[in-house]
Amino acid sequence: MPDLDLPPRRSLPDGVRDTALLRLRAGFDEDRRPRHLPLKAAAVLAVVATATTLVVQAANRPAVSPGRSGPEVAELPLPIAAEHYDLREGTAPEGAAQRCHAGSSGLPPVERWDAIATASLFRVDLMAFKTPAGTVFCETTPASVTVSAPQADPGSLTLSFRTATGSMAGFGGTDPRPFVLRDRADESGREALAARSGRVFLTPAGFVAEAVGAQPEVPGGEPGRRTELIPPPPSTAVVDRPATAHERVSVEGRRLGECLAGSATPVPDPAAWRAGLSARLTATDSVQLGHYRGLLLVCHENGSVSISDLDRVDAEERAGSVWVGDTLRAVRVSYGFVEDSPSPTSVALIAEVTDPRVATVTAAVAGRLDVTAKPVTGSAVITGLRPDGAGPTEVTLTARDATGAVLEELRRNL
Repeated sequence: MPDLDLPPRRSLPDGVRDTALLRLRAGFDEDRRPRHLPLKAAAVLAVVATATTLVVQAANRPAVSPGRSGPEVAELPLPIAAEHYDLREGTAPEGAAQRCHAGSSGLPPVERWDAIATASLFRVDLMAFKTPAGTVFCETTPASVTVSAPQADPGSLTLSFRTATGSMAGFGGTDPRPFVLRDRADESGREALAARSGRVFLTPAGFVAEAVGAQPEVPGGEPGRRTELIPPPPSTAVVDRPATAHERVSVEGRRLGECLAGSATPVPDPAAWRAGLSARLTATDSVQLGHYRGLLLVCHENGSVSISDLDRVDAEERAGSVWVGDTLRAVRVSYGFVEDSPSPTSVALIAEVTDPRVATVTAAVAGRLDVTAKPVTGSAVITGLRPDGAGPTEVTLTARDATGAVLEELRRNL
């Protein structure tokens, strides 16, 4: 057999690979609807989900020139938007229309606005309103508001609005199929799932791209074509509810600030995140934690960032990855990957303590030494847990008070 001129091997960053495993394990733990079908051999895809966007990496997909329809491709059926985002049709958060109206000028009276839909992710609300002057798109974070001018539906798939926080919105055209927005310039095929409601679509938080393609769902191996879109300039954000800026002077504060400033994925209200614990995982990797309104941010030493929403009960990442109890909430982080192996060598549990009585958190695996950590700035990081490659590894997570009395036990598989 002749030698093949293969591209150089590339490894995913630990943070990206960690989130991928969380999503895959979530899929194993859930009773998926028929919409989520396994991939057929003809279309080889590797699915990698970040905490802020759904990512699908396709092998051997031909490149497409800007402004042209892409080649015919076969894709996986897409996830359901209402499972990925908090999607509410026909409504908007209380007071949001007033915030959006006040955040711009020359708009029709807010009393004549009707909410089309809201899609939310990581404390970012992305909304569409019907007004006498056209459709108004608006993004709110706890601290800021970004508003579009009224838009007329052009009748075709159009990207009409984007923000510095990484939200995108527009009109879906006449094709009713679900679709994703793809960063054409990203070799990994980074994508964000679009949430459709009537004639509009919403993609809240975390997707930044200058060259965007829209790829519709093509289940059953049917051919489909990618539409190239031209993103508008980001609309200007207005800080209407200033949040308290947390310190960036301590070692942890400085590390968090540098992480947020250097992250390729925008994080809402970056100054308002409180620095948490910093923990060493390996000789070459550590994590810095950040906290904001029930969100837990994990920043790896290589700059990769993941966010978990610990307040959203129905969040997809909860299955198999977020442990929720009465005294703590824990997130599983995989690390220590090696070449030619998709599995991690180690797992860490990052516990956010919600009960001030908790003095220690212990992870116990049958036949192994217990690992105990004390909460620091409200969090405990338990490292060095090793999955059993032969099957599930059950872990008992125990919270104790200062006297050693057990406050709570949680049992889950790694």
